[in-house]
Amino acid sequence: MRGRTPLLLGFLLPALLLASAARAPDPAHGAGKRTVVLITMDGVRWDYPLRDRLPHFARMAREGARASRLRPAFPPLTFPSHAALATGCTAARHGIAANGFLDRETGRRFSEEREAAWLLEPPLWVLATRASLSAAVAAWPCSAGPWEGVRPRYYRALSDAGSDEQRELWIETLLSLPEAERPSLVMAWTSGADAEGHAEGPEGEKVHRAMGAADRLLGRLLDFLSGEGRASRTTLLLASDHGMAPVTRVLDLLPLVPKSGYYPFVAVSGPVCNVYCKGAAQEGAVAKGLAAAAPGVQLWRRGRLPDRLRYAGQRTGDLVLLAPPGVTFASFARWSRGEDRPAPRGMHGYDPETCPDMAGIFYAWGAGVARGRSLGEARTVDVAPTVCALLGLAPPPHAEGRALALR
Repeated sequence: MRGRTPLLLGFLLPALLLASAARAPDPAHGAGKRTVVLITMDGVRWDYPLRDRLPHFARMAREGARASRLRPAFPPLTFPSHAALATGCTAARHGIAANGFLDRETGRRFSEEREAAWLLEPPLWVLATRASLSAAVAAWPCSAGPWEGVRPRYYRALSDAGSDEQRELWIETLLSLPEAERPSLVMAWTSGADAEGHAEGPEGEKVHRAMGAADRLLGRLLDFLSGEGRASRTTLLLASDHGMAPVTRVLDLLPLVPKSGYYPFVAVSGPVCNVYCKGAAQEGAVAKGLAAAAPGVQLWRRGRLPDRLRYAGQRTGDLVLLAPPGVTFASFARWSRGEDRPAPRGMHGYDPETCPDMAGIFYAWGAGVARGRSLGEARTVDVAPTVCALLGLAPPPHAEGRALALR
């Protein structure tokens, strides 16, 4: 879940134009160069567009390509999933273990400040920039700050990127720039239906309304891209980071874990929990206590995680817990006590192999995309190699996915 910070459009557009005027032309982006626009819609489950019969999603599928579902890498949480979309890697490689985690080597907690530096693999905007292609990024999780000294040419943090509508207008403004100023890669996060899914569950009325708003936003962008020959030079990719499953029970782990000072450090992200222990004795005691107190919850030691999860990285906890579908861990004790914040009725983060509700959407439209193409099931790790193929770049250096055949 990401926050929303609305800004006046009058601030965004002049600021962008002033920044554009101050920059030197980009000689690598000459006439005929393609622009790839990658937009994510947070928390949009694979079946939402079909379920609600949304006309602009249907248009995108009819005039372009659609995956039957987009399978996220584990864990299907906002930050790890956006890292997978941007790097083509699973958490074991890209290093974003959850929405909250600990770096055991430094003792630092994951922070959204300068968060790009937490990525262990280069994201798309770095690959593009290093290839002399300009990039633009707005509100993308794990994009704040430089990555090994590299930043995108145009950037808007979540705090100053405005609403979804303002981000769409920002994209229009970027794509209306003179050829030398126009970015080759645009990446933007939008709110989708994530907050509404958490609040009411995937069948909630607010989810339907949020999807209607997302469809209208998509329609405006498609209409813009259809004008003045933009469709012949622009490829639009639309993805979601994960789906959403109904929740009926919240389990508060914190009272169940014996703590001594700072350790063990308990990092909860929905139904996923990483527990960082101080020594083997504490790890054994915590594992024994949780196994007895949390029936139905899967518990693994870091060295014994299932290979299929691709999760045994340097930042996962000494113990990794996964709640079954329908159950989530309390991020704060007050959730389970019903104080101040209502318990969620929808959640993501479950094993994508066993919980189909975790699958998201993927659509492609525009230059280089065949009309009416069915892609079958795609994976989040396939998106970055696909973007690279469209831009004529080598795939990400350690990509675990493959470029999708859009033609």
